[in-house]
Formats: sequence, C-alpha cells, structure tokens
Amino acid sequence: MNPIRSVFLITLNCISVGFASSLSAAELSALEVMQMVESRDDGESFVADYTMVLIDRRDRQRTRSLRIYSKDYGADTRSLSRFESPADIRGTAYLNNDWDDPQKDDDSWLYLPALQRVKRIASSDTSDSFLGSDFTYADINGLELDWYDYRFVNESEEVDGHDTWVIEATPKASMKEQAEAATGYSRLQTWIRKDNFVQVRAQAWELRANRIKYFNSSDIKQVNGIWTTHRLQAVTTRNGRQEHASVLQLNDIDYNAEVADEMFTTESMQRGLD
Repeated sequence: MNPIRSVFLITLNCISVGFASSLSAAELSALEVMQMVESRDDGESFVADYTMVLIDRRDRQRTRSLRIYSKDYGADTRSLSRFESPADIRGTAYLNNDWDDPQKDDDSWLYLPALQRVKRIASSDTSDSFLGSDFTYADINGLELDWYDYRFVNESEEVDGHDTWVIEATPKASMKEQAEAATGYSRLQTWIRKDNFVQVRAQAWELRANRIKYFNSSDIKQVNGIWTTHRLQAVTTRNGRQEHASVLQLNDIDYNAEVADEMFTTESMQRGLD
C-alpha cells in the first residue's frame, strides 16, 4: 500500500508493472489507467512518520503526529497507524487488514487509550471521519476497483505542468448500495499524471448535505526509486463554501523496512508506543 494515495487507495489484484510498456498512453482505457495507479511499485513494507494538521472554518489549526506501519502479505496488506502526540490522543491506534478479495470486507479496529478498549469498525461505519479529520476510514482503507465503472472526463488536462487524465468513477448498479454505504460518496473524480501514474487531484461528492470534498497531492518525488506523495490536503465544502480542511505531511519514510508480524495485532495496539 503506497502511503497517502488518498481517496483512490484501490484494492485489487495487482497487475504486472510491465503492462504499461506494452501499451501507449493513448491506448489505455480509463479502467486500465486506474489499474496502473494501483500497480505502481510501493515496496513490500514501509514505516512512515506523518504530521496531521486539522484546520477549522476559522483557520485555527490543531497538529498531530503519527507513525504508520504497513506490510504486504501477497496481495493483502496490513497497516497500523499510531498517534504519538498531542497528549490527548497519544497511543490511539488504528489497525486495518486490507484483503485482496473484493467480496471480503476489510477488518478494522480502533484503540482508544482513555477507554482502554479496542473497538471493531463495522463496514457500515467506514464513511465516518478518521479521528476528526477530513479523511474517512474508507479514504484510509481504500476503495474496491470492482465496485466502479470508469470513464474519461478529459484525456488531457495540465496540472502543475504535468499532463493528466481526468477520470470519473461511479458505482456499478449492482454495487451502488454497498459502495455508497462504505464510502459515503455518490461519485468520484481523479486526476492522474501520465508520466508516473500518480494521483495529483481528486474530488468526491458526498451523499449528504451538499458536500464536496477536494483532495490535492503535492511535493511528489521519488524516495528509493518509488514515487511518493509528501503532502496531501483534503478540503470539505458545503454549498461551495469551505467548512474545514486536513493536511497529511510526510516527514520520513523507510521503504522495505523490517516490520514484525506481531505489530498487526490488537494486542500490539493496546501495548502502546514502542
């Protein structure tokens, strides 16, 4: 799982990275572009340190620090997010098992130190805010590729000097109820760079209260040969006016790090910080 891939953290059977070399950009369908986004190299594991900034409508800011551990198990991925500061959230942890099988719901748990209790996150709750931020559990966990139909809105649009595809995703009729319940979104739109298949923008239409969420990725550069987004901003608007925003800033990342299997257990969540 590549860190902060935003709303299109898609779960699917990864296809060969060599696929792109056999087709020119003009020959790719919208679905194939999204498959290439997911099949980019992101290492077998990583340990990353982030700063999360929460910004309210009066532009007041709250800052949190967290460390994320992630490890691939074949096509499945397990990740643990652990907050390190401030004191009122320190030790809070979120564990997610991202299964490759689209018919199998992800397994997710939240540990709240104040309650000394591990709470399982039901699939019906994944559209909820991730600990008060503009990111939802579904944004963090990732969406299922097979739930959506894809089409090009624009096959060439420049973003920050880079040519991109603009792709819309709408739930398939057979998956509409499940997709909307899991994400809280009626449809999504994403901007994908053609040179490296990195998402640089996304837009999500919420089902309630006329809200639209805007995602923007920046400071995109290679780390150990892996394209990595260092800053991701999510802005929630209602009737065209900004309500609040959140920023995830990557401070440090160690790809292919040694991560023990025992890290991804509810017992590890309760043991607290290393």
